[in-house]
Amino acid sequence: MTSDANLPDPVLVAVDFTATTLRVVLVDADGEVIERNTYELGPLPDETSWAWEVGGRIATAFAREGQKRWAQAIAIACPGLVDPVAGILVESNGQPEWDGLHVVDAIRRHIDAPVVALNRVQAALRGEWSAGAADGTMDALYVSLRGIPQAAVLSNGRVMAGAANRAGSLPALPELDPALGLDGDTLEQVTGVLADLAALVDPTVVILDGEEAHVSVLGPVLQGVLNEVTPGAQVSRPALGDGSALLGALKAAEILAYEGERTERME
Repeated sequence: MTSDANLPDPVLVAVDFTATTLRVVLVDADGEVIERNTYELGPLPDETSWAWEVGGRIATAFAREGQKRWAQAIAIACPGLVDPVAGILVESNGQPEWDGLHVVDAIRRHIDAPVVALNRVQAALRGEWSAGAADGTMDALYVSLRGIPQAAVLSNGRVMAGAANRAGSLPALPELDPALGLDGDTLEQVTGVLADLAALVDPTVVILDGEEAHVSVLGPVLQGVLNEVTPGAQVSRPALGDGSALLGALKAAEILAYEGERTERME
C-alpha cells in the first residue's frame, strides 16, 4: 500500500498575465504560499508558443526541489475580454496575436486539471474584495486606467459579467498614454463617465488603478464629484497593488476546486 507521504501534494494554482509579465503562485492545502514567481514575457505569436511558455512555467513549479504536486484547480487572469464558459480570451488587451486564444484548452493540453479563465480586471476586483480596499463591502467599482480603460462591477456581493461578458467596458474613454498626465478635456471626460457609472452602481468604494500621473490627478477630482452624486462612496487605490489580480485568480481556483470536490461527493 502506498503511504500518504509518497502521494503528490495538492495545490491551487493562480496565474496572472499581461502583455509583458507572467505571475504564478501555488498555494497548499493549508492556504500557505509555497511558490510565487514573476517572469517576463517576450513575443508569443500563437497559441502553441503561449501554451508552452505559461504551461511550462506552471509545470516547472510542480517539480521544484523534488516536490511532487498536483493541481486541484488552475485559474488564469487574462488581459482583455474573456468568455469564461468557453475559456477563450476573445479580445486581448495584451499582445494582439492573443485574440481568440483558447486559454483553458491550451493549458489542459499540458496539465490535466480543472482550469478556468477570467478577465484580470474582474480578478483584481475579487482580490481587493477578499483582502484589500473593498474588503467588507457588497458594492464596489474597480477601474483600470492602464491601456484600454476597463471597470469591474461588484453589485450586491456579485461580480457582474453581463450577457456578452462586457460588463465594465468603457468605450467612451480613450486609451491613456502612460508617459502623459491628464489634460483638462480628458480629465473632464474620464471624470464624467466614471461618475455616471458610480451613480448607477452606488458603490461603497471606487478603486482606481493606473499610472501615478493619471490617478493622482483624477482621484481628488472624482472624489469631489462623487460627494455630490453618490455621497459616501470613497475613491481608493488598490491595497494589494500588482497582487490584486493574482489573489482574485486564487479565489477563483478555490471555488473551482470546491465545486469539483462537491460534484465528486454527489456522484
